[in-house]
Amino acid sequence: RLDIGYVWMILFVTLSFGLIGFADDYSKVTKNDNYSGLSARLRLLIGFVIAGIAAAWATYLHPEELQNQLAIPVISGLLNLGILFVPFAMIVIVGAANAVNLTDGLDGLAIMPAMIAAGSLGVIAYAVGRTDFTEYLGINYVPGTGEILIFAAALIGGGLGFLWYNAPPAAVFMGDTGSLALGGALGAI
Repeated sequence: RLDIGYVWMILFVTLSFGLIGFADDYSKVTKNDNYSGLSARLRLLIGFVIAGIAAAWATYLHPEELQNQLAIPVISGLLNLGILFVPFAMIVIVGAANAVNLTDGLDGLAIMPAMIAAGSLGVIAYAVGRTDFTEYLGINYVPGTGEILIFAAALIGGGLGFLWYNAPPAAVFMGDTGSLALGGALGAI
């Protein structure tokens, strides 16, 4: 459903981080030099700006009683981060994007863990978006998050397609375009 703000926020982060990776990959390919891409500082700066927009957007989308709150799953409690929520969310999103980028390799090292994480996060988002599940599990209800499962399932399907064409001899490579987009999506979810 395209009327759910969470879906648009995750798409924004995914596409934006993908564009950062594309700019880096394009620079490396056109200059035929692996070291001529975007500088690490510039990539981090742009990533933090995008993550800041997404974190503020997520805060706006959350119900008022859950704004700036961090859910702690084991004790089913909420930790009020206040103004630290946005910087915390920025670190999570940029950290996830760069973690997947570092894990990426020619043999599909990043895609399997990313698919497992997407499946897990998608199921959690679905459960949090249903009142009957949240009442039974004793967790907080966040309306509209069930649609994130559809995005996560599409990410898993794309990952399976990538694995198919990445089997030896590899026909496609993920590069920074794919790994930063994938990590950004996971961080945003």
